[in-house]
Amino acid sequence: MTMIRINLLPVRQVRKRELGRQFLALAAATVVATLAGNFFWFTSRDEERAQRAEAASKREREIAALDKQIGEVNELKKRKKEVEDKLGVLEKLRKQRSGPVKLLDALASVTPKKVFVTSFEEKAGAVKLLGAADSHEDVSEFMKALQNARWTPKGLGRVVEQKRDATRARIELLAGSQAIEDFDVRELSPFFSGIELKSSEQFFDAKAGKNGVKFDLNLTANYST
Repeated sequence: MTMIRINLLPVRQVRKRELGRQFLALAAATVVATLAGNFFWFTSRDEERAQRAEAASKREREIAALDKQIGEVNELKKRKKEVEDKLGVLEKLRKQRSGPVKLLDALASVTPKKVFVTSFEEKAGAVKLLGAADSHEDVSEFMKALQNARWTPKGLGRVVEQKRDATRARIELLAGSQAIEDFDVRELSPFFSGIELKSSEQFFDAKAGKNGVKFDLNLTANYST
């Protein structure tokens, strides 16, 4: 009986080659996929960096625009202050020019008959008065009259009646008809403030042949009306 022999070596070699080709194909696909994945990843990272850079650039532009606006606002504030300072100086000069005239008018209106102002010095509203009176009571009356001098919407006046915590006061107007009117206390402001008796002493008036009192007063005049 004759036996048939089959040589399987070529078949195994073919399978090996086929498996080798499949492995190479798989390896190549893996490499391609990896490269593609890396490419897309790097691309997305580049896009993200570009977006971040654009956002940062946009913020810088916005900050620069805000800095410019802030600079313009600060410049306007600076100019406004310069104008206000100039107006303040002009107003101060105006008050200083008319101040002594108003001071003399006020003193003439409130000085009692037995009190005589012999001299005064005024600088920026600060006033030093020297005078004489018949008695200490007259000096006290003069100080009270100074305290009662008020600016009103109708000019200079003096308090005739004002109750404690009252919202209105009776004022005698010291110009024109010297009428007496009621005013809301919020409409009134003192002409004299900080009234301080620095000294007072008795003396003998040889001309009048009687005793008198010399006094020295410091006060502040309010020229704002």
